[in-house]
Amino acid sequence: MTAGKRRVLIVEDSPAMRQLLSLAVQRLPGVSIDEAGDGVAALKALKVASHNPYDLVFLDLNMPVMDGMKLLGKMREDPGAAATTVAVVTTSENADTERQARTLGAKYFLRKPVNRRAVEKILADVFGPH
Repeated sequence: MTAGKRRVLIVEDSPAMRQLLSLAVQRLPGVSIDEAGDGVAALKALKVASHNPYDLVFLDLNMPVMDGMKLLGKMREDPGAAATTVAVVTTSENADTERQARTLGAKYFLRKPVNRRAVEKILADVFGPH
């Protein structure tokens, strides 16, 4: 975790899902939240933040422009984002999808519909209890 303000990036093409995740994260004090609607926008945000990396990225796998799996691979190739904790968010029930995401370094795997309690558990694990 960074020494300053805690930082979270929500990468999700659904505005409703971004809002749900954002509302759960906002319950933590001292957290800065950025959002991206696709992998390309997220990659730009990650590059801009390379001097002060995100502590946690919630990453949808099924997005336009660049999907989450491709973004996850690019994150692991980038020294500024390689160590960022990733929580994948997906509708996929495919065990191979989860295995591939974990192989690329995703620590958490959430299936949609996501409940707030599952998000809060990840936040507590990454940032500690609040």
